[in-house]
Amino acid sequence: MSNDRIYYELSRPEMLAFIPGQVSRTLEFGCAAGKFSALVKEKFHTEAWGVDLDEESIKKAEIVLDKAILGDVFEVIKSLPSSYFDCLICNDFLEHLAYPDDFLEAVKPVLAKNATLVCSLPNVRFWKNIRELLFEKDWRYREAGILDNTHLRFFTKKSMVRLMERHGFAIEEIRGINPSKSLKFYIPNFLTFGTHKDMQFIQYGIRARYNA
Repeated sequence: MSNDRIYYELSRPEMLAFIPGQVSRTLEFGCAAGKFSALVKEKFHTEAWGVDLDEESIKKAEIVLDKAILGDVFEVIKSLPSSYFDCLICNDFLEHLAYPDDFLEAVKPVLAKNATLVCSLPNVRFWKNIRELLFEKDWRYREAGILDNTHLRFFTKKSMVRLMERHGFAIEEIRGINPSKSLKFYIPNFLTFGTHKDMQFIQYGIRARYNA
């Protein structure tokens, strides 16, 4: 089981702040046990759907979501109602796809007008990654972390924005989450006048509006 899967069994309350104030029908890809969508459902009184490849996770998600679907995302999308969902949730999901661009295009027909995309993505410029690359001359995949061995794509803050905008999703908010508290980051960042502040964050949370 990858670190993403273990981490995402948690409810991810830090991502609730990215959900828009008014939302009625949510669709989450990579929903795992459905804990985050269940939080959204409870707080915003939404109809909540989830999609995942893991059978055991979907069994758990079925208990807390209105609908939980097991299957490949591209196949599942074909069976979803058109122009239905006003909030698409992709927390720690896009980096697992070989072609996230194809996904963002494929999912558009099921989104309602002015739908919101809420997602989190790992930040490959996290300072520990850069330290290892520069000083240890290494790029090691692991069972845990940003270089999880199931990750197929890697993003910086700039490339996250570029990905969204390339497919018609206008960024409303992008903010670093789960910051490092290590002095090994803060001291060099202070000495460089904060020019590498983005390296503090393990992930970025994003809210973007799709203007169909």
